[in-house]
Amino acid sequence: MLPDLERKILRVLYNYASQHHRIPTMQALEIMAGRKSQQIKRALLMLEKERYIEWEDKSRLETIKIVEGWERNPEAHSRTSPKVSARYWTDY
Repeated sequence: MLPDLERKILRVLYNYASQHHRIPTMQALEIMAGRKSQQIKRALLMLEKERYIEWEDKSRLETIKIVEGWERNPEAHSRTSPKVSARYWTDY
């Protein structure tokens, strides 16, 4: 499971690229993610390490290639049965 910022950056990259047919600028990423460039760069490096993106020239965001636009294995998220989640609202 990706941390929140990495998941957000991945979704922003994917959605922006699919709509505009290019990768957003750092300034656009800062605005859309609400984070500073250093935080975004760390998130991008983690996404590269986890092989969600490829990023050969680290000095240019335009060289980013999206390998996977969605987080892997979404079923692995904490899925609770309806019975358990209903108990929360009725018992507490």
